[in-house]
Amino acid sequence: MSQSKTKTKPDLTALYRLIDERNEKGQAERIKLFAKLYYADAPVDDLNARNPEDLYGATVSCWLFIQKNNIEQPKVRVFNPDFETHGWQSTHTVIEVLAKEMPFLIDSVRLEINRRQISIHSINACVAHLERDAQHKKKTSSPIFEPSENSQAEAIIYMEVDRHTDADMLDDLSNTLVGILNEVSHCVEDFPKLTEKVEKIAEELTHLPCDKPKKEIKEAQDFLSWLNNRHFTFLGCDEFTIEKEGDKTFLVRDESFDLGIFRFNNVSKNRSVLEELPAEIQGFVLNSEIVNFFKSGNRSRVHRPAYPDYIVIKRFNDKGEVIGGIRFMGLYTSIVYIESPDNIPLIRQKLRQVRKFASFGKGSHSEKEMNRILESYPRDELIQSSSEQVYKTVLGILNIQERRQTRAFLRKGTYGKFLYCMVYTPRDIYNTELRTKIQRVLEEACDPDFVEFNTSFSESILARTHFVLRLKNNDSCEVDHDEIERKIQLVARSWGDDLHASLLEQVGEEKGNRYHQMYRDAFPAGYREDFGSRTAVADIQHIEDLRANPEKGIAMSFYRELEEGANQLRFKLFNIDHVLPLSDVLPILENLGLRVIGEHPYGLQFADGGRVWIHNFLLEYTLAERIDMQTVKGLFQDTFKNIWHENAESDAFNKLVLGSEIGWRQIAMLRGYARYMKQIRFGISEFSIAATLCRYIDISRLLVRAFEVRFGLHPDWTLEHRSIAFSQVEKEILEALDGVEQLNEDRIVRRYLELIKATLRTNFYQCNSDGCAKDYISFKMNPHQISDMPLPRPMFEIFVYSPKVEGVHLRGGKVARGGLRWSDRGEDFRTEVLGLVKAQQVKNAVIVPVGAKGGFVAKNLKPEMSRDEWLEEGIACYKTFISSLLDVTDNLVDGKVVPPLEVVRHDDDDVYLVVAADKGTATFSDISNGIAVERGFWLGDAFASGGSIGYDHKKMGITARGAWVSVQRHFREKGLNVQEEDFTVVGIGDMAGDVFGNGMLLSEHIQLTAAFNHMHIFIDPNPDAATSFVERKRLFELPRSTWDDYNKSLISKGGAVFSRSAKSIRISPEMKRRFDIQQDVLAPNDLIKALLLAPVDLIWNGGIGTYIKGKNETHANVGDKATDAVRINGNQVRAKVVGEGGNLGMTQLGRIDYALAGGSSYTDFIDNAGGVDCSDHEVNIKIMLNEIVASGDMTPKQRNQLFMQMTDAVSALVLNNNYRQTQAIALAHHECKERMDEYVNLIHDFEESGKLNRALEYLPDEETIAERKSTGKGLTKPELSILISYAKADLKERLNLEAISLDPYLSKIVETAFPQKLVDDYNGPVMNHKLRSEIVATQLANDLVNHMGITFVNRLAESTGATVVEVARAYVAARDVFGLHDLWAKIEALDYQIPAKVQADMMSRLMRLVRRASRWFLRNRRTDMDVAAEVDAFKSSVDAVRSNLAQWLQGSTKDTWQGRFDNYLEQGVPEHVSALAAGTSSLFSALGIIEASQQTERPLERVAEAYFCVGESLSLNWFLEQINNLEVNSHWQGLAREAFRDDMDWQLRSLTVSVLSAEEGGDKPMLELMEQWKTGHPHLVSRWQRMLDELRASDKAEYAMYSVALRELLDLAQASKHLSQDCG
Repeated sequence: MSQSKTKTKPDLTALYRLIDERNEKGQAERIKLFAKLYYADAPVDDLNARNPEDLYGATVSCWLFIQKNNIEQPKVRVFNPDFETHGWQSTHTVIEVLAKEMPFLIDSVRLEINRRQISIHSINACVAHLERDAQHKKKTSSPIFEPSENSQAEAIIYMEVDRHTDADMLDDLSNTLVGILNEVSHCVEDFPKLTEKVEKIAEELTHLPCDKPKKEIKEAQDFLSWLNNRHFTFLGCDEFTIEKEGDKTFLVRDESFDLGIFRFNNVSKNRSVLEELPAEIQGFVLNSEIVNFFKSGNRSRVHRPAYPDYIVIKRFNDKGEVIGGIRFMGLYTSIVYIESPDNIPLIRQKLRQVRKFASFGKGSHSEKEMNRILESYPRDELIQSSSEQVYKTVLGILNIQERRQTRAFLRKGTYGKFLYCMVYTPRDIYNTELRTKIQRVLEEACDPDFVEFNTSFSESILARTHFVLRLKNNDSCEVDHDEIERKIQLVARSWGDDLHASLLEQVGEEKGNRYHQMYRDAFPAGYREDFGSRTAVADIQHIEDLRANPEKGIAMSFYRELEEGANQLRFKLFNIDHVLPLSDVLPILENLGLRVIGEHPYGLQFADGGRVWIHNFLLEYTLAERIDMQTVKGLFQDTFKNIWHENAESDAFNKLVLGSEIGWRQIAMLRGYARYMKQIRFGISEFSIAATLCRYIDISRLLVRAFEVRFGLHPDWTLEHRSIAFSQVEKEILEALDGVEQLNEDRIVRRYLELIKATLRTNFYQCNSDGCAKDYISFKMNPHQISDMPLPRPMFEIFVYSPKVEGVHLRGGKVARGGLRWSDRGEDFRTEVLGLVKAQQVKNAVIVPVGAKGGFVAKNLKPEMSRDEWLEEGIACYKTFISSLLDVTDNLVDGKVVPPLEVVRHDDDDVYLVVAADKGTATFSDISNGIAVERGFWLGDAFASGGSIGYDHKKMGITARGAWVSVQRHFREKGLNVQEEDFTVVGIGDMAGDVFGNGMLLSEHIQLTAAFNHMHIFIDPNPDAATSFVERKRLFELPRSTWDDYNKSLISKGGAVFSRSAKSIRISPEMKRRFDIQQDVLAPNDLIKALLLAPVDLIWNGGIGTYIKGKNETHANVGDKATDAVRINGNQVRAKVVGEGGNLGMTQLGRIDYALAGGSSYTDFIDNAGGVDCSDHEVNIKIMLNEIVASGDMTPKQRNQLFMQMTDAVSALVLNNNYRQTQAIALAHHECKERMDEYVNLIHDFEESGKLNRALEYLPDEETIAERKSTGKGLTKPELSILISYAKADLKERLNLEAISLDPYLSKIVETAFPQKLVDDYNGPVMNHKLRSEIVATQLANDLVNHMGITFVNRLAESTGATVVEVARAYVAARDVFGLHDLWAKIEALDYQIPAKVQADMMSRLMRLVRRASRWFLRNRRTDMDVAAEVDAFKSSVDAVRSNLAQWLQGSTKDTWQGRFDNYLEQGVPEHVSALAAGTSSLFSALGIIEASQQTERPLERVAEAYFCVGESLSLNWFLEQINNLEVNSHWQGLAREAFRDDMDWQLRSLTVSVLSAEEGGDKPMLELMEQWKTGHPHLVSRWQRMLDELRASDKAEYAMYSVALRELLDLAQASKHLSQDCG
């Protein structure tokens, strides 16, 4: 044992401190000195990891252990230290050894520990130079580190091993170690004697008494010298003699010559009868060879655990007979095993003999190969074997070189203790499994005690494994060499050879040979072990198909082993290059109802570096006792393939594949309906739905059957046939429900049945361009056939399902439009879309289509995706969504409806499908138009507004400009001109946005004091309007910008741009004053809330989110979690005006609360209707121009140029619509308080017809209305916004009739929907537009409501009993007869010139005029009125009356007119407009005047003079004024007042005719004529006058009084009429 210096010395500071603390100084110094030596070579990490207390204990324990020792005897202690007994502790068993320093100590101790299979945890050793006294005690003067004259080197070994508490075992280990150490000691002590004896015996060989060849003697001597030259570790030797006594020969050992470990051999006997020994041993003892070899049957306990070698040198007599010998036992040193055998005496002689036997030519290939074999031949074999044995084996090896063969060469050792076997196998098939199999063959052949092996690889194609079998004692173990070799060859037979044979058999010679070249080395050992060659051929064919068609991604094999149970299955997956993650595969299999029992991946490696992975799964199907593999194999593989390629989803529905034998597409259909149930809030989880279907597989099959008979492709089936077949299936389902146990399960099945029945169309049976089933399904639904759906119910609904995208498109009518949004609400996107379509319905009131809205969710978006990848996935989903909508939509080809292919229709023709951009799809219009054009859809690029050939809303700023019209009107009503005067604004959004950016550039007088988006809060407390406008414009024109890009130097004092992620924001004094903030510091969200509460002029919403709610709404009601922290109530808003350029900035209840608190706002769908209006104009213009292009009268290029030229004209049309609609709401709000009942009646009518859900639209209930009436309040502008939209939408629908659209006069209104240039240049196409009827109805509805008010049609229809068509005709006649549009435009032109209230007053008078005129036409021209004829008959005469009205009026009527005229003049109204507005109430008389003129054939002027004279003379003007002033407290009173006026009109006209009829001859002065008429009716006139006096004297006007008075007036009129006729 030797010491070595370590590079890093351990830190023993902590140990030294404990030693010092617990020992007296001298003792402490000695222990520390010992510790320094003891731990000098210890691993630093091990020492650092030990507890200092334990280290101290171990050190002191060892120190005490060495204090006394007899150097001649090794000292061993094996114990388990514990604190109480030993003063220290260890979790392991400790072994301490003290012995004289010598070689092999540590090796031999460790050898025994390992033999007992005890793990060593730590080992420490050192050599100390100790001096001892006579009692073997260590002297304190021992030098320790360096030897002295009286010191002895002693080895100290310390080990910690696995803890054992068995005392007997510990004692046995201790005793055994003592014995081993004694053996080591004797081996080391006797080593010089042993080497000396070797030299002596070599010398003896020189003087052999017998005649031995000198070469043999010399070789033996050389061998002995070679042994002594560090090639052999001598462990012992003994001598024997052969003695004859009579006829017996004795083998005698002489113990006196024993050296080394032989001194410990307790031999049972030293004298044996040679003849009684086995013949083999007798032969070995008596053979004449000088040197003999054999192996010991016991492992060495010294140095290393090998079987020692015996080297026997024999002694001979003069006859050459063996008379004795000497045996050396030991271990060959390691150098022997790498030294060339040609350098080893005796061995080299064997090799020469082998070469002689072989007789190969010098330098020949065979000679070289044999030399190579001999060079690598196992040394033990060369030593132990005879030259004949070596030659035979080498020749056998030589014969198989470079051939793929398996050979086994066996040799039994001397004395029969060992069996040696060298096995050569092709190295490519060698592995542990093969080695184990070969070893098993050998073990079965001879049942050995122990087997060792060593495997050698070289550049040869063969691998060599050398097995050494220790045979059991006294076992002859006769082995059949040939049989063993045959068995070894059988187990080592090349799997590749079997593969080749199977390939040739199954795929033919050419392909088989080619495949074999590719695959013979590809399959891993594990695969070869688990599968036969025939299976491999099948797998190869799967792999080759996959390699030829890599687009398949994977290949698979689903099968059942012949021996396995009915519900046990096998499944293989093949994948190129990469191993498939189990986390991807296992959920799919489990969702298919399969339990994975086991899985094994096999990686095939090809010569070109390519790889293929085979995953083999052992599966168990748990939902049925057995499955029909023949039926389900294709279904299963098809399903798995589509799930893997994301054409189908992996969930519990897939269990139906094996259980119900339903294919993946049918399952996708069932899953699609389940997803739809989720969206319509069915209330039962998708998991429960799937579980129910899997539980009742027969019902699942019936549901699939029901769907198939309703929509399957049966060309010869009529709808009636389908209905009958469906009814039968439905009956079976309902009968099957008797077996359904739970109510929820019953509900699930019934809901499926209901949804299938409510489905009108589906693309389920359509195929893609490759002829394969589409991976998405669209269902066109009739929501009115579905129970318990969230309201409102659209007219049609298309639900789209696929693994990648889900979406819904809701349409309020056949002609409907609205945007498609990219939703992020995967759980409830339909709820989002339903809310949007509700808003779209009212927003679309101004355009041709009714509301529609769509939304889709991209289901496979991942957080790790880049922006481009995210967008790419979204676009792909959008394309799928668009295609799915068109799949179930009819087309128009040459004016004829063409249904979609492979779609069964259960509804009428449906060709109008128009979409638009929305959140997330702003740039997608070209994509959708491209799809429409590619599919030949009749709308072409009119399918989606916008796009490269479309109106750029952001560039036009149309949405913001439309909303700005609302803002202007609000402020105009407040007396502020936002285009001329500065005003303060808080904004939501940033300048990069369309609505916000454009909006904040619409006036140079905007003082944007604050704005915020999701990133920043911009604060400019006192901005300069002009400077900030320029900076905002700069930001808007940047490609991208945020508030952080704002030039900070332009921000006023106290302002800044803050991050919303900041922890807090300090509030400057300027901010406090501007926004009325009290706090010094606010969190960003609190600052935003303060901005929303600030007392500014305008809040401009151009962003995303809902920031204002109703006071009684919760944040959860709002449904926008992102803004919960900043949202305020409507009644808290102190801004004067809110402009809603963006959607959903306020809830409807928030708007109402804001309005009731005095704020001015409409709604988002009113303010931002410009965008949808512009898109509708775009679509309608494109439809018209496309017709011209199709006819060949225009090229596409010309179309595009003309289309883009119309941009400004379209903007003007759109903004005019916004202007007129907000004007109509303002007028309604102006008069609503006095006419509340009309609005209530309208609400009731809409409710009764099912067109309006009052609660859903947040219109006031009866109690609230009553309260408002009592407090003098009417409906708010947000509420009126709802009503105006419903009124227009209702009229659009009811006016879409041929009676309107085919009327030449009425249909001219279609021209108002198009720019004038198109009307002038392409009047024919405009008038013959494909949507002519819808456009006429829309334009007429807007014209009616915008000019006559929300309740006009309803009020007139109720009071007259007229139809909507009749009311529309009467209105158009009245409108054009009185020139309403011209007069209206004159008043509109006075914006900002006169007060808004004055304008509203004048417009209200015009409305009353046309309303009364419309009523007049209904009363007098109801049946088949020819509007054109009536206008022609009346217009010129009305114009004449209007022109002369001021001159023709008389008395009080004239005074009233003059008063109004003067008032208007004072307000700044131009004279001609004042005159017209002042005379509106009198101008209505023109109709009666004209009628009387025609009846009396008197000039218009004369009749007018008489008309007004009669009215004045009989105080009819006063009477009419009293009627108009009657208080209306009920619907019926309103009708009564209308009737009173009608009666007055008729009676005044009748009296006028009567007066004129009394005139004889030339014209009399009118007053004279009037007196003459009165004289003719004295009694009746007198009664009338008394009636008037009573009315004047009455304190309270009652309807009955006026009813009686009108009866008296009727008597007067009728009497005068009869008198006139009598006189006539």
